[in-house]
Amino acid sequence: SSGINAEYGDITPTLRKMWGRGESEARCKLATAYRLTHFFGWDDLVYGHLTLRVPDSEHLLINPFGMHYNEITASSLVKIDLAGNVIDKGTSNFSFQRTGYVIHSSIHENRPDLKALMHIHSRAGVGVACSVDKIVPVCQHSVFIEPVSYHPFRGIVTEEEEKLELAENFAAPSKCLLMRNHGLLTGGETIEEAFFRMYMFHTVCQAYIDAGYTHRPVPAEKTVSQSIVAKSVEAASGQTGSAGLLDFRALARQLDRAGYETGYPYP
Repeated sequence: SSGINAEYGDITPTLRKMWGRGESEARCKLATAYRLTHFFGWDDLVYGHLTLRVPDSEHLLINPFGMHYNEITASSLVKIDLAGNVIDKGTSNFSFQRTGYVIHSSIHENRPDLKALMHIHSRAGVGVACSVDKIVPVCQHSVFIEPVSYHPFRGIVTEEEEKLELAENFAAPSKCLLMRNHGLLTGGETIEEAFFRMYMFHTVCQAYIDAGYTHRPVPAEKTVSQSIVAKSVEAASGQTGSAGLLDFRALARQLDRAGYETGYPYP
């Protein structure tokens, strides 16, 4: 046996009829993102969360807590509302983690522009979150994460009280949040964009570590100027209206070629 789950995009005709085309496709996209997060080495046992708003609804799709990212399938995703009620538990026997609900529902509720969120505890991300006060532009990837927001560590997030502070600290137009002593969070209009932002965010964090900037300030002469960043953001804006779409589709095709049936809805 190859160990490949050939039913990765495992929505049956009956489930597709029940969920409709919009939700079914959203499930396949989010499950693909979970699998890619694992293959990039960003997962942390069964922790961290990726969420996606179900089209034309106030419901969110979230991972079943207890399943590894490499196990999650389209049908196993749990559907909840913004109040934390389970609307559809999916096909697994797992529920969802309250920590993920508190963090993600707060942002989804206060940032309607962000339909998708990714929160990870990657090694590079945690390293920078533990050591860097403010991320400054140091490489080309920095262009795609500006402006970065920051949120202080309050312990394991389970309290509703933190939702307000989190919403205040991650205001528009920022799409990248450094959660101090914790990890990274990105958002996007689509899961493809959220993944694209996370790739760039993680890469910047890795650059910080590789260059030794977790132990010393970034020298002024090594910092990319704000004028160059602004000019680059403007130049890249035409490419990022559907940010990460081409990248994500290319990665999904790699999964399909490897034998994973993602069910990703290619055009």
